[in-house]
Amino acid sequence: MVMGLYESFVYSFLATIAFAALFQAPKRTLIISGVIGAIGWVVFVYLRQHLEYNSFHSNFIATMALALVCELSARIFKQPATVFLIPGIIPLVPGLGMYQGMKQIIEKSFGDGVNILLTAGTDAAAIALGIMFTASIFRVLKISATKKFWNK
Repeated sequence: MVMGLYESFVYSFLATIAFAALFQAPKRTLIISGVIGAIGWVVFVYLRQHLEYNSFHSNFIATMALALVCELSARIFKQPATVFLIPGIIPLVPGLGMYQGMKQIIEKSFGDGVNILLTAGTDAAAIALGIMFTASIFRVLKISATKKFWNK
């Protein structure tokens, strides 16, 4: 059974808020953190199921969208971007793939286990690259804005 986008939004919203509370994020950031996590997950699900992108590209694009909203929220709410980013990426983390890959290896199905673990690893790499790429763009924009200010 495939979940719709609305259900995906609600469940990922709740999961993100739960992890934000677990990580002791400021109370005023919980709702926006939930929305950010839900946005990332819905973008991933849409790309994966409806547009049939592969897992790496879906994770990369969803993480870039999520990180963009995190950077903007950090400026609006005057909080570090990591306050929004860490709970927000929780729905995208390939924990199930890591579990299934290890389970296959324990059950002596080495080929399947390695394939699943490699997919989970590339998904994790896509998440890291999406965060780095978006953060780098914002850092360059911030540095260029600072240079323009000081050169006046």
